[in-house]
Amino acid sequence: MNENSKKTTLQKVIILNIILVVAEVIAGIYSGSMALLADAFHNLGDVLALFISLVAIVFGAKKATDSMTFGYIKAEMMAAFVNSIFLVVMMIFILIESINRFFEPSEINAPVVIVTSLIALAINGFSTWLLSQNKVEHSHNHDHAHEHHHEDANIKSAYLHMLGDAVISFSVAVGGVIIYLFGVVVVDSILSLVFSIYIIKETLPLLKTSFYTLLDSNIDDIKEVEDLILSSNEVLSVHDLHLYRPNSKEYYGSAHIVLKDDLLLSQVEIILENIRAKLCKKGITHFIIQPESLKYDLKATCCYVH
Repeated sequence: MNENSKKTTLQKVIILNIILVVAEVIAGIYSGSMALLADAFHNLGDVLALFISLVAIVFGAKKATDSMTFGYIKAEMMAAFVNSIFLVVMMIFILIESINRFFEPSEINAPVVIVTSLIALAINGFSTWLLSQNKVEHSHNHDHAHEHHHEDANIKSAYLHMLGDAVISFSVAVGGVIIYLFGVVVVDSILSLVFSIYIIKETLPLLKTSFYTLLDSNIDDIKEVEDLILSSNEVLSVHDLHLYRPNSKEYYGSAHIVLKDDLLLSQVEIILENIRAKLCKKGITHFIIQPESLKYDLKATCCYVH
């Protein structure tokens, strides 16, 4: 699937689900159903998740500039962080309101709930079908040569989100039928409680990942990378080693390496190329290496202090 096809598919699904969110919010307020509102905010969260995928595709294609020397590689995680915070806050609000209504049930317009949730089911089902037509593959390879698989993984994630939304919409419809037939309005509170807890549980890992990514934290085994660099016979020691992942497909790093001998620049280049080749196999897409002489193998250097 090419870039234009990805963007077009995502744009269609986003527009459909924005319409759905507006309809569900209006219907949820009118009918008094917290389950419908929870589903609406969940759908809104997925609209933002789809937007993140779109951001990853659009901004990922932008080149670096004099002012944005790294390009826009963190745009994806910035969008993910904002999205996650918004969704968690909304779900906490739904959770609190659901608990209040559990003890003080209010009247619910079941027919409106049923009709709206069935419309939501139809839209989510169609969105799922649109995304499934792309026959995407799921891959976690971080090599540049497999870059397209990462973007496909974004679409695959969107597909699973829409499929999950369809299941929740179906549950809300079933709850509406139970309320309509038996008048058990507490079902709405139970459903909204379950949905909000589930959505918070699913969102927190993304919130954590995006937050630490924006802080340039490392989630990988730094000792393993250090040992890999030291496996080169010409390298005496490694210091000032940094690793970070600016987005879901890039893996960056830098290090100072102390060489055992004074070498020609052409010889040093060969050593660096061999090290980078090893790191590339581990999935590190961009690694800066500063070669140094034996005098930098002292613990008192500014790099060690840093």
